[in-house]
Order: sequence, then C-alpha cells, then structure tokens
Amino acid sequence: MDNPRLIGRGLAPFDLYPYNPSKTAGWVFVVIFGIGAAVHFVLMFPLRAWFFIPFILGCVGEAFGYYGRAWSHNNIRDGSPYLLQLMLILGSAPLLAATVYMTLGRFARSLQAEKYTIMSVRWVTKIYVLIDIASFGCQMAGSAMQASSDPTGIKLGQHIVIGGLIVQLIALGWFIFENTILHIRLTNGPTVITLKDPSIPWRSTLWMLRGVSVLIFIRSVYRLIEFTSGSDSALTKHEAFLYVFDASLLSLVAFLFVVIHPGRLFRKIRILTLHSLDEDGSMMLDERP
Repeated sequence: MDNPRLIGRGLAPFDLYPYNPSKTAGWVFVVIFGIGAAVHFVLMFPLRAWFFIPFILGCVGEAFGYYGRAWSHNNIRDGSPYLLQLMLILGSAPLLAATVYMTLGRFARSLQAEKYTIMSVRWVTKIYVLIDIASFGCQMAGSAMQASSDPTGIKLGQHIVIGGLIVQLIALGWFIFENTILHIRLTNGPTVITLKDPSIPWRSTLWMLRGVSVLIFIRSVYRLIEFTSGSDSALTKHEAFLYVFDASLLSLVAFLFVVIHPGRLFRKIRILTLHSLDEDGSMMLDERP
C-alpha cells in the first residue's frame, strides 16, 4: 500500500484516506472488541487462563485502533488518529495469535499427548511466541516508519510490515498443519485422559483452534495483498474490505474463544486428575496445601 508522506502530528497537506472513514463502523467495532476484552478478562480468573493476557491486550488494541478510525471521520488530514489506527489495527492481530499459539502446548500436556506433536512441547510455545514477537515488532516498527517525511523511510516501513505479515502467515500455516496432525493422531490413538472421560471437549477445542487460525490467516493474506497492491487498488480505496476481511474476522475470533474457551477444557482435566488421585489414595484433596 503506497502512502504519501505522513505527518505524525497535526494536519497533513493532503488526504490520508481515499475516503471518509465511517464513524458508525468504527464505533461498532470499538464496542465489539471492548466487550470481547471485558468478557475474556472476567473469564480469565475462574478459568485460571493467565495465558489469555496477550489476547485481552489484542482486543484492547483493536478497540483503540477502531476508535482511531472513528476519530478520523471528517478528520482525514489529521495524522494522529491515522497513525493510531494504522499501528494498532496492524499490531493487535499478533497479540491475538500469541494466545492461539500458547494454547496448543498446554492442550498437548493436559491430554498427555506430548508424543503426538510434531515439535517438542517444550519448544512449541517458545518458538511460536518468538516468531509472533518478531511479526509484532515488524508490523509496529514498519507502521511507525510510515510517519516519516522521508519517502525512503516510508518505503522501508512498508517492506518491514510486509515482512512481518509474511512471517505471520508462515507461522500460522505451520500451526494449522501441526494442529491437524495432532487431531489425527489423537483420534487414532486416544490418550488415557480422553479415554477416562469421553466428555472432555478436546475435539471441539482443536477444531476451534484450527478455525481461529484460518480466520487470522485470511486476515493476514488480505493485509499482505493490500500492502503489496499499491494505493490505486480496490482494497485500498474501499473501506468495506477492511471491515469484511479484518475487523469482522478478528471479532469472530474473539467470539469463538468465548464459546469454546480452552480454559474450560483445562479446568475439567484438572478436576478429573484430582479426583483420580483421590480414588487412588495417592493424595487427598483436604491434604493439599
């Protein structure tokens, strides 16, 4: 996406958007992502889902990003809201993806399915999160560089954002593949945990993880095409594409994680494990510190 010179503060001598951003649409997604952040914050405590902190921060970032777009309505030369929405809408998706990545390792350990993962469970979360941090850093740094008055810096910033999106797509593609392999292997060889309690929702959790990964993948493909197709492309000139292929998809990710929260599966397995210890006489609940 080729941008003219941007101004970090104050008014630019040109229109920063090829349209007047919709105030209504911006506020709608401020509310949607705000509700998503609030609901996941509340769920985090009873489910002990501390690994959802990046996800909550991602929802907050998305909300403020769309606040920037609502602010840009009738202010299409104001650099402050433009940069706010550019950086936060781009940079929040990797925070959402980070929680998706962290869930898989916890899932495999909880179901005692470490042997079914392609990569070692000890490394799967670390590698994915490091890749995600690199993607986040590229997208945030690249977005910030587009505030430069130097055309060379702007162009470099675009290339950095594109690099971050490519890294994110590679990580998501491999994650979807690894998720699928784990699902197949668990189906063909159930673990002791899944046999002990068939009601454990491990299948729906894996389907949900694969589904949200595909949604984030589609969103990243859209942003990559947008940034590489230039300022004259339909994706750049029509705001509706942003709300269809970015805002709507990521809000659906937040909704799916509420409906099928992996924390519920982990809690069910913790309770099952404690009850099993009681039955075996190995450790009584009232003896636990």
